[in-house]
Parts: sequence; C-alpha cells; structure tokens
Amino acid sequence: MVDHFVYGTVNRISPEAPVPVVNVKSEKLMPGGAANVVNNVAKLGAKVYVAGVVGDDYNGDILKRLICKDGGKGRDKGEGNIDASYILTLKNFQTIIKTRVIAHNQQIVRFDREDNGKFTDKVYKQLMDGIKRIADDIDAVIISDYGKGLIERKFFSSLVSFLREKNKFIALDPKVENFKFYKNVSILTPNINETSGGSGVKINDDKTLEKASGVIIKKVKPDYLLITRGEAGMSLFYAGNKPLHLQARAKEVYDITGAGDTVISTLTVARSVGASIFDACYIANAAASIAVSQLGTYAVGVDELAALLASG
Repeated sequence: MVDHFVYGTVNRISPEAPVPVVNVKSEKLMPGGAANVVNNVAKLGAKVYVAGVVGDDYNGDILKRLICKDGGKGRDKGEGNIDASYILTLKNFQTIIKTRVIAHNQQIVRFDREDNGKFTDKVYKQLMDGIKRIADDIDAVIISDYGKGLIERKFFSSLVSFLREKNKFIALDPKVENFKFYKNVSILTPNINETSGGSGVKINDDKTLEKASGVIIKKVKPDYLLITRGEAGMSLFYAGNKPLHLQARAKEVYDITGAGDTVISTLTVARSVGASIFDACYIANAAASIAVSQLGTYAVGVDELAALLASG
C-alpha cells in the first residue's frame, strides 16, 4: 500500500463545521504496509525479493516506483538490491492508499482507499511459483499480514509448509482476525492489542501478559513470540523459558506509524546474518526507538543503528 502524508498548520476552525482547517504546506508519498517492510529491510543493506499484489492503476504504478527505481519490472541495482518482479498487477484490484493529515506534529485525520480483495487460485499459484523460484536464494521470509485478504488459510498453510521444508526463518506480523489459522512460524510479532485480541485475554499487567502469551504459543506454536508493547518496550516468550523483557529506548515518541514494520524487519535481517534471537530482539528494540522518534513511516539506516548500539 501507499502511505500518503499531508503536512500543514491549523490556525482556525472551519465556519462550515466544528473541524480544524489545515493549511497544507507539503505532501509526501512513502511505501506503506508490506512495502514499508521492504523499505526497512533494504535500508539495512539486505537483498529483498517482494511478492504481493497491486492494482492496475495510478497508485499501483506509484507504489512500484517507490519500491524500485525501474518501476518494479526487473531487478533494481540501487540501495538494498530490491527485486520487485514478483509483484502481481491485477486489473480487478484497487491499490490501497492511506492518507494521514498531520498538523503541528499531530495526526488530525486518516482516510483510507482500499479494496479487501478476494483472490483467485491463479493469483495464489503465481505467487507460490515465484516464491519457489527464489527459495534457494533467500535466508528468511517476512509475512506482513495487513488483513486485506491476500493472506488466507490455504495459501498461508502451503507457504509455511514449503518454507519449513526449506528450513527458512519465517517471521509473521499478524492480524487478529487471522489468528485462527496461523501455525508453525519461526517468530510471531504482535503488538499488545493484537496479543489481547488473538488470545482473548485482557492485558493489564505482566501476569495477564504471560497468560495471553501462553494462549498464543499453544494456539499458533511459533518458535518464538515477540510482543511489542509501545512505551513499555517488548517481551520475548518461548516455551519452557522465562520471558525476556526489553525496556523501550526512545526518549521521545513522535509517531508510532510503521514501528512494528521496523521491528520485524530489523529482527529478521539480524537473524539472517547469524545473530542470536536475543541479540536480534535487542537490535530490533534499538531500531524501533529510532523509528518512533521520527514523524511518519521511517526506515532506519545501518549507520544510525550502529551509532545507537555503540552508545550502549
């Protein structure tokens, strides 16, 4: 999806309705949703293959240009070496765009144009065929589920089974409504609200957090469960061991948009180059502190992350 940011100032209330009038100063288009994950992984220097769908429309063209300098038609040789040639362009699908209006560092309103699609067997076959072609060239797969219809039970099961056979690290950023069919991923990275919704447990302290984590581990059977907790940091759970709690490092939080994408991207890249799960979580926590200190979606670079880690 495309993230569209509109920045401005507010000096008065509209005479037509009790709403602020935003005087627009600038606009920005960014890769959003799973494309923000692509951007984050590429910024960390990894080679990225992108599989997914866009519409045969203006925003689809914009998104492919944002992801890849050559418009997604082949292999980009620029930063991150992004290969967007496995993105499918569908005539009966509308590319999703989210517009956020921001004034004085505060989000005023967000409006979405989206199509929660139903996809044909042909689409899923094309996606799987593409993933199978590149399987021997990859170390890990990130499944970024935004609940827009592409990630469904049959496809998810086939994808995970194939990747498990290939011994790939599988990271899943979940959506509550799909917890019913998630199974056997390497790591699941829900936020606190998704953890509560996915487990059916109201979380208000560490005891209920551990209870919720136990429900999810029993249901989904991930190797690891990493729960992102906003200003409370993040917690790593895995069967038979005490949880690892990491305090949030951000001194100032401007915008949490895309922070979960930063976490799963950084963690996966770290694991792909040999970091332990504990070190990968530590590095991801540091990256998240950089991302939330910026306005809008933000891809953390290697140099700034290394500088923060070196500072202790």
